[in-house]
Amino acid sequence: MKRVTLKVFFNALILFICFQSTGQSNKAFPKFLWDKVPVAFHFGKQGALTNDEAKFIASHSNYVVLEKGHGLPDSKNTETGIEVDAKKLKELNSNMKVIFYWNAFLDISTYEAHHVYKSHPEWWLKTKEGELDLKNGKTKRYDLSNPEVRTWWVETAKNEISNGPTDGLFMDAFIQVGSPANIELWGQEKYDRIQEGLKKLIAETRAALGNNNLIVYNGIRSNPRRNVGNNFPDYTDAVMIEHFGIINSNSKESMLQDIQEMEKAGQTGKIVIFKGWPGYTWLDKDFMAKPLKEKQEISKKNITFPLASFLAGAQENSYLIYNWGYRFKHGATDWYPEFDKPLGKPLNNMKVNGWELTRDFEHASIWVDLENKIAKIDWK
Repeated sequence: MKRVTLKVFFNALILFICFQSTGQSNKAFPKFLWDKVPVAFHFGKQGALTNDEAKFIASHSNYVVLEKGHGLPDSKNTETGIEVDAKKLKELNSNMKVIFYWNAFLDISTYEAHHVYKSHPEWWLKTKEGELDLKNGKTKRYDLSNPEVRTWWVETAKNEISNGPTDGLFMDAFIQVGSPANIELWGQEKYDRIQEGLKKLIAETRAALGNNNLIVYNGIRSNPRRNVGNNFPDYTDAVMIEHFGIINSNSKESMLQDIQEMEKAGQTGKIVIFKGWPGYTWLDKDFMAKPLKEKQEISKKNITFPLASFLAGAQENSYLIYNWGYRFKHGATDWYPEFDKPLGKPLNNMKVNGWELTRDFEHASIWVDLENKIAKIDWK
């Protein structure tokens, strides 16, 4: 009897240690239900949300990320723009988790914090030749190997989350930080120091925010050159799959890996945000030139494949985002009949047969053919 009791004690101890190291706190998680497709929102909007827009968002999801530039020009900076609408949304939905977008690598000029970074040229990331490392020739990058940069970044985050109305942080650009192409830019030694700096940044952010605020990062991405899974599980609560079925992640191999990574991350207790696309993005000039109504019709016609792919691997605390970009005008809050159909809990895990995926829910059966990019959902 004593041996069994000891075993139970040690198992509980291990679970407690894991809980502490990952920073996950179910109290911080948005309320999750399987009754319908779990949908999330992620956008930045020009100007503040109208009352009707805020009511719609607050009544259709418990999770939203407000992006860089949100609320401008009604607000003087991104920080204020997010704060204004976070208060509005949370007043309408007490279960709503509003996440503050704060890029972990790029100096975005719409933030008040940008002016601090701008005044410290010794913080600016440089190439091994001593030149400024700029994205697209204009956006400065953070040198995460510099403790002073990390201290400023974490203090900015803490001020917004702990002293404001938001419930957590969206840390973007991890995949850009980790790209092996940076070795040529920075040299191996600097590259290694920056990778270590990113890990320290996450740990330092968790220490500053505590366990009752969410840390979301971007993310999981599979492509022919490399598979990026849930590579930063320590101290984070949620991970995003941003490019399912598009750009460099549109092969059957990449899509299967993304779905399997979602399944694995979800089974460890992580929130997973799965961004599906209608086959087009805001970068497609021909698509963007179409009238809004036509873009919406295309999205309505093409929803089955990304939705079924999401449902194939979704676990508890998995959410779908479906639109063609990151601004409010990119279909950020468009709603589809499938989102209102009864779904119910999953009855089994995903079954993989070659490139075909199947799964059953209480009120729906899923079939996906990744090779031909087609799918069926039988709403029972």
